[in-house]
Amino acid sequence: MKDWAVTTLLVLTLELVLFLLLLLAIEVAYRIARKRKFRSSQLRSVNAVTSVVFSFMGLILAFSYSEAGKRLEVHRNLVVDEANAISSVWFLSDVVPEADQPPLRDLLRRYLDERIQAHQMLPWVEEFEARRATAALLQRQIWARMVAITKAAPDKEVLLLPPVRLMAEVAAKRTLAVRTHITSPTFFFMLGLAVVGAMLVGLTTAQGEGRNWPYRLLFALVISSAVHVVVDLEYPRTGIVSTEEADSLLLELRETMH
Repeated sequence: MKDWAVTTLLVLTLELVLFLLLLLAIEVAYRIARKRKFRSSQLRSVNAVTSVVFSFMGLILAFSYSEAGKRLEVHRNLVVDEANAISSVWFLSDVVPEADQPPLRDLLRRYLDERIQAHQMLPWVEEFEARRATAALLQRQIWARMVAITKAAPDKEVLLLPPVRLMAEVAAKRTLAVRTHITSPTFFFMLGLAVVGAMLVGLTTAQGEGRNWPYRLLFALVISSAVHVVVDLEYPRTGIVSTEEADSLLLELRETMH
């Protein structure tokens, strides 16, 4: 809970910084427009460019939101797939020789523990990678033990080995999902576009008699909140969005592995 609070506070702080940056961009553009006193023809050009930029900004934000939402859904589905894969191997431990059952089940328990703890370490990447590497080592030990069992009983190879391979494949896909996020150039382009839009707001509001603070605050709040939602979906353990509902399947599975 402490780590969650720290990361959430960090993300909210970044959102506040973006909010203030947008207000600053609006004020700078407002003062430039007031000082230069644009002609009506220039203001019409500003209005035309503003419409285009705002439309493009909405498109970029909508696309980023959609892609982040898809990645979150994929991650949740992979949690379900991993729970099913591990439970399949656990149930198959009943058909191996009795002498091999206790060590195999112990490896599976330790493997699941490491997989759960690895993802609970997020967004701390180094801790995640350390736990993931330990789980990968345990997975190879499970594979080696299953291979040894099938050498003694070749008729069980088709039954025992594919589920273990599937367990490893799902773990690899889930790791890839954790590492896959919106690219840095795309993210900074989205931020730059937001700043450009804010400057255009400043130019537009310069046509009036005052600074029109409600319009400014509303724009900065909406844009910074939209960017925050995208970040929250990309890194679901850093804010309100989470994968705890899906993760609970692994915790429930662990409780059944006595």
